[in-house]
Amino acid sequence: MIRIYFVFDNPLDDDGVTLSYIDVPTQEPAEAFWRVAKAAESGALWRSLYPDEDTHPYTLIECKMLYLNISTLANEQSAETTLIS
Repeated sequence: MIRIYFVFDNPLDDDGVTLSYIDVPTQEPAEAFWRVAKAAESGALWRSLYPDEDTHPYTLIECKMLYLNISTLANEQSAETTLIS
């Protein structure tokens, strides 16, 4: 499991950007980055973060993504933070 930390433009935040993370069920960092970018593009990432919002005016800043392999950290993994797409 790879945890991707990412920054996105958030027009609803006073600072204009927000830092967040999502867990991706893969062992490959490049695959995890790709899946997060595709989920952001399709809107699935924003729906997972903000399920009660109908519009998603957020933009992923792809050059600001980092990863952490959390496969061996079982207590860090949860269904609420896992990207399903």
